[in-house]
Amino acid sequence: MDIYTISFNYPRLNTSYSSSFEPNQPPRTLLEPYTPNAFSASETPSPSNLQLANGDVSPEVVQKIVVDAMQAHHCHISFSRAEHGKTWNFYISGLHAHVVAARGMILRECPAQARSSIKVLRSDILDNLGSNPTLKPEVRRRLDEIAEQANTNISVVNPPHVMSLPPPGSQGNFDDRSSLEIEKTCELVLTGNCDCVDIARVHLLVMLDELSGLHSECCEIDHKLHGIIAARKRSVLQTIQEETGTNIYYPSPLYGAFGSSAVVPPRQNNNVLWITGDFFGVQRARDMLFQISIHKSKSVISRDAAILPRKLEWMLTDRMDDLKTIMNDNATFISFPPIGSQTSMITVYGDHRVNIQRTIRSIMQLACQFYVASFWLLPINLNILMPSSNINHAQMPTILRRLVSQSGADIIFKNDCFEMNGLEPEVRTAVQLILELDMVKGFHHEIRFQSELANEYKEFISGKKNGKLNKIMQMTNVKIKFECFNDHNFLIDVSGSDSGALQGLALLQEELPAEISFHVPESYHKRIIGVGGKSIQRIMKKYGVYVKFSNAEEFAALGGYMDNEDNVVARTPAKNAMNLENLKQSVMELVNPKDKDYIIETLSIPRRYHRTLLGEKGPFIHDIEAKTNSRVRFPDKENASDVVSIFGPESQVHIAATMLLDHVPLEAELAVPPNPELSHFCGSPEFNAFTEKMKREFQVVITPTIKPQPSPPSTASPHSLKSIIIPETSFKFRCQRSNSDCLSTVKEALEQFLIEHNIRVYPPPNSHKRADSFADAFPHFNSKLLSNVNATDTTEVQRPLEGAAERRIRLASSSPDVKALFNRSPSYIYKLPEQEYDEPEETPTAFSPNLLDDYWPPAPPMVRNLTHLPSQLLIIFQPPVAQVTRTRQTEDVLKRGSDSLLEAKIKEQITKPRSLTARAQSLDLTYSLSRITEQTSRLSPPESPTNSTYGTGGEGSPTLLSTPSFPSVYGPPGTGIMSTRPFPSQRAGRFDPEAIEEVAGAVSNMRL
Repeated sequence: MDIYTISFNYPRLNTSYSSSFEPNQPPRTLLEPYTPNAFSASETPSPSNLQLANGDVSPEVVQKIVVDAMQAHHCHISFSRAEHGKTWNFYISGLHAHVVAARGMILRECPAQARSSIKVLRSDILDNLGSNPTLKPEVRRRLDEIAEQANTNISVVNPPHVMSLPPPGSQGNFDDRSSLEIEKTCELVLTGNCDCVDIARVHLLVMLDELSGLHSECCEIDHKLHGIIAARKRSVLQTIQEETGTNIYYPSPLYGAFGSSAVVPPRQNNNVLWITGDFFGVQRARDMLFQISIHKSKSVISRDAAILPRKLEWMLTDRMDDLKTIMNDNATFISFPPIGSQTSMITVYGDHRVNIQRTIRSIMQLACQFYVASFWLLPINLNILMPSSNINHAQMPTILRRLVSQSGADIIFKNDCFEMNGLEPEVRTAVQLILELDMVKGFHHEIRFQSELANEYKEFISGKKNGKLNKIMQMTNVKIKFECFNDHNFLIDVSGSDSGALQGLALLQEELPAEISFHVPESYHKRIIGVGGKSIQRIMKKYGVYVKFSNAEEFAALGGYMDNEDNVVARTPAKNAMNLENLKQSVMELVNPKDKDYIIETLSIPRRYHRTLLGEKGPFIHDIEAKTNSRVRFPDKENASDVVSIFGPESQVHIAATMLLDHVPLEAELAVPPNPELSHFCGSPEFNAFTEKMKREFQVVITPTIKPQPSPPSTASPHSLKSIIIPETSFKFRCQRSNSDCLSTVKEALEQFLIEHNIRVYPPPNSHKRADSFADAFPHFNSKLLSNVNATDTTEVQRPLEGAAERRIRLASSSPDVKALFNRSPSYIYKLPEQEYDEPEETPTAFSPNLLDDYWPPAPPMVRNLTHLPSQLLIIFQPPVAQVTRTRQTEDVLKRGSDSLLEAKIKEQITKPRSLTARAQSLDLTYSLSRITEQTSRLSPPESPTNSTYGTGGEGSPTLLSTPSFPSVYGPPGTGIMSTRPFPSQRAGRFDPEAIEEVAGAVSNMRL
């Protein structure tokens, strides 16, 4: 009796819960593995919000299932970790019927573990949101009940990324207290069997709605009618939710497909759906669902279709989301046999023939991705008297495991024949690996590939008088045969020897149809086709692509191509697929921009706002759809997705998205240091006037939130008691999501307002940087005169003043020397040298021992005057400073330790050559020139030998090179150190030698 052996990986490596079909998908080859447009996980999660969690299947569980299967079906089973360590490799050997039954049992009882997450507000489920958050008792009790009922694991985790707005001028997100935190959320993570996760997710969503004050009820309707009631793309179900202001949660349409009674609790009923909302809205929605179900139950029709059992297993394990999308798009229900039952018949239920036909076509099209290949080992000498070469079956387990691990295909060995099942790349790789085996080199080989294709493409593949097929067969010495399979698909067999079969398959794939479909309003069809079809024939001939326009009747009978709205399809051989997009652009040039290039725009809107948008904001959404010729589609409620899609013309969907965001609120929170005076300050008229100004100018509402700390214990010391009773304070910003760009500006204004009233705020990580609104207005210019502070480090200084804390001052962009402008040398962070001063000691407080080092202090009035200095002063006067003074001031800054980034910059500046450190000195001659002016102010200038008419034309002294010719910054014009009067001659003899030496050194360093 022949031994039947099979080896396979489960879960499969390429298991994917792919997204739904999109109308703007790229061209595809019908027999190649097809994956719709992929979106990033932060933007568009998969419809079922499921991810693989294969590592959750423990070896003990797998071993128990294997032992039970061996005892039940009397065959040999071995398992091991795959080489990549993420899946399990099974090897089953025995009689054919026993092996097939054991494989089905393993697939049912050891399904792929799934992981799903639900984003919730921390305040909804957690207490003590500060340093030690805990679950609310009621929430913990409900989570335990759901986990036990659905046989899943539920955990509460923090989100992987912090939703915060970075401080102005930063280059990324910072997880610090100075940032605006948009959403304080956490995640409920569910892990377990796919069916169990689907059940638990619905119960969790109902629980969260009940916690928010909504009423919930369940109603029981036949699960076959769920999709029919919802209509295509759930349009009717969305209308019911809109009219009643409710959430309706459906069970999974594939519930029970694995047929495992040990994993899923038997008390679960897949006919139950949940409704949440206000009491009267729930009753109305329940009545509407019952009325539609009674009406639809009278018009339900069904149709059967045959599919290979191995392909059905692949769909249920690898393409679950595609199956759900097909049922969702066509308002149908597909009844699948239990996995591993070797039944090949499926039943499709619907209320319209077109929807059922389109569902079957989509299923058959999905089956075309799965290939079957056979590798026959034939003896070299056909002599019945001579025994043929025998294969060592003891080596077969090791060989099959290695082939399965490297290729990913399921491999069967029986009667000197290898059979491979999987996607085209997997099957091709497996055949190539078998050709390299030493054990097969003593045999003749016959390789056969078998694939499916829709009946409508039979003539497209064969060509005129089978010209394409004959050419391939002559070139590669293979045989290509068509076989009828069912009413929708036919089989293509490619057989040959050795590498000829691989070459024949490659050439055949180049002739397979690649197509793209899109939507063009019917009013443009005749204009594009032209008189007698001349216009469209010219375009088709230019690109070698066949185009089919469907009118209203054909479109109604077809139900759409890849997407429900597509009424134009372009088809060409796969080797010419690059011209499909060119043809689409040529066709779209004849269409008005408001009606062409229908795409899907996705928006991330928190799930808690969906019910309000559908209910209260429903009229506004309809107005948006009418104005932009688009449709707003909300995700299925049971998927817990935040992604809202807008389908419409490319030129209009962005407008529709902006208009929709005008109705979506946005909340952000800014934390501030504890301050006992803050509660009194927030009630002052000045603060109220400031908030009204922000609301009027930026449409942002600022609300203070003061949360008192818990009462201290009686044994607490006075010092700790004072630190405990200070309340925790934050400011909440509320605006519309379309106005989120103003949040950073309002945050800066609030921080400045608090600083001016001696209320400290948390400094950002790069507190030495300041936003430059003028430079931000020119981000496209790579210029030193209009430099972009976000692109390069802004040159900033800190100037110590007597009796005042430090204040950051940004120099003009022209502050580096002229040579640096041409060399594009980076700016440096440095300090303005000033006269020495004694900084007052810091007074520790109860809540922060080093409070002055952690917060921005108010700005002294004198520093503000320095920002109005002419830029010429900063360019001309750049003398070096004595190293002793510079070192001492550097040490003072390092002792304060107020900014780690500034410390690093100063340490780097110390090690640089003097020629570099002297580039950006400013106003260091102030003290020296003032001493010169004081000594010479009583001396009268010598008479000029000539009268000068320079300037205004009046009499005056000639301007000397040593005299600065711009007004004083410390006194009225004509007086002070910057007076335009010339200095007296050196023969007066009353100069300070130290001042003269310092000025001479500065001029020499300037190399004038």
